[in-house]
Amino acid sequence: IAVESLVTRASWPDADRRWVRRTLEPWFKEGWSVDAVLVAIDTRPDGTRQGRPRSRSQVAHEFLRARMMVWTGDGARLARPPLAGMSLGEWFRVNRRNALLHARRSGAALTSEGERARAESRALAHRRDPVERSREKARRRTQALDSLLVPGQEAPSFADSWRLVAELIPVPRVCSACGHVRNEVTRPAHRVA
Repeated sequence: IAVESLVTRASWPDADRRWVRRTLEPWFKEGWSVDAVLVAIDTRPDGTRQGRPRSRSQVAHEFLRARMMVWTGDGARLARPPLAGMSLGEWFRVNRRNALLHARRSGAALTSEGERARAESRALAHRRDPVERSREKARRRTQALDSLLVPGQEAPSFADSWRLVAELIPVPRVCSACGHVRNEVTRPAHRVA
């Protein structure tokens, strides 16, 4: 499973799985995860990059062996993994717990109001005329919004919203004699002699 995951995530469809397994067997026995191997392929233990990615002319397991050699401490011991991993049993337990948490829950029976709403929705969904469906949807939306009004008050109009915007947002003026407001300046009449 780990080898298949590594080959898939590294995008090596041409890799010989047996040789990759043989190459990585000691690493997996030491507790290295697929994530740790992928990090080790790209970086050295000091955090610097290892170089160019694998070209199609390189054999996958030879490329892998060359990259992982950097991670052998003294030649006999393997370095600590760059990422902490988990065992297959731990992964299975976490995966099973997440599956149970996110499993589809059985729905409770609908009330009579829910059944009526479902029937109305299905009746509207099967209507062939999209214009009529749209009008019905707009009518229901307007009815729902009007039900939120305080009794005795009317729904605000577009003019009300424009007036509210005009009060809240000041109109920028270029100068006192320019802009949206016209200022009439009274001047004494001049006589031409």
